[in-house]
Amino acid sequence: MATHKLPPLHALHVFETVARLGGVRAAAAELSVTPPAVSHQLDKLEGFPGAPLFIRRGRNLVLTEGGSDYLTEIRPGLEAIGRATTVATQETQREILTIAAPPTLSAMWLMPKLQRFSGLHPEYDIRLLDRMTYNPEERSIDVAIEYRFEPDPDLVSRMVLPDELVALASADYAAAHGIVSLEDLQGVTLIETERRLTSWKKILAGRPWLKRQRFFSVSYSLHAFEAAARGIGVALGNRANAERMLAEGRLCMPFDLPAECRPPAPRYYLSAVSHRQRQPRGRAFWDWLLAETGS
Repeated sequence: MATHKLPPLHALHVFETVARLGGVRAAAAELSVTPPAVSHQLDKLEGFPGAPLFIRRGRNLVLTEGGSDYLTEIRPGLEAIGRATTVATQETQREILTIAAPPTLSAMWLMPKLQRFSGLHPEYDIRLLDRMTYNPEERSIDVAIEYRFEPDPDLVSRMVLPDELVALASADYAAAHGIVSLEDLQGVTLIETERRLTSWKKILAGRPWLKRQRFFSVSYSLHAFEAAARGIGVALGNRANAERMLAEGRLCMPFDLPAECRPPAPRYYLSAVSHRQRQPRGRAFWDWLLAETGS
């Protein structure tokens, strides 16, 4: 196996803290060290990638593109080390059910339902991890809700939700711009979710006005929903994920997407390694979610 020169773990911890809090002073306060000590660790870490990880904007530090990519890669490792350390240092601990799911599905659809599961199974603590698909090498995960086209044949899987793609906007925005059909999107701001496989650019491909269209891009659908609710533009999203904001009136569906404009979409699968799916905590969540969704 190839070996790599690794940066100090403490420097990585400092880097993650600064990135999360946005500044050296705030990170120093959380870590109970001096600001110069934080800056020293950042300087030490930047020697490894050989490129700046932050740029200064006013009093805040903002990740560079390279710094953001670096954080995305190392954060799961830091989380894994933290979890392993917690397990290793606690003599007694309540049983933990670890669930992996896409972040928007977790925040907008799963979390509001989990209180019912906890009421039925108070013996389990719950840990939620952000994952689009399940990697069986992450052995701490009991069950996952995956976003994919087909189930992994090496996993036990059941489809629990389709990806019912809908257009989403605030009612005021839709009314102000007279949006009642797909063609009415010409000239309005379109909100793109970078991690969504189906985009406005794919749906509107071939229309000459698309080249002049204004776009607003975000990383996750939950950010797209919030942007649409605040009147920034029109988003694409899964109807189940937007269910709560639709019910609250913060979002509306100004028109139905024509069937011919909808490319094949992934679905949400409940998945697990077979032996974990049979364990009591995995089985409890599995049976509950299938009953909850009528799957």
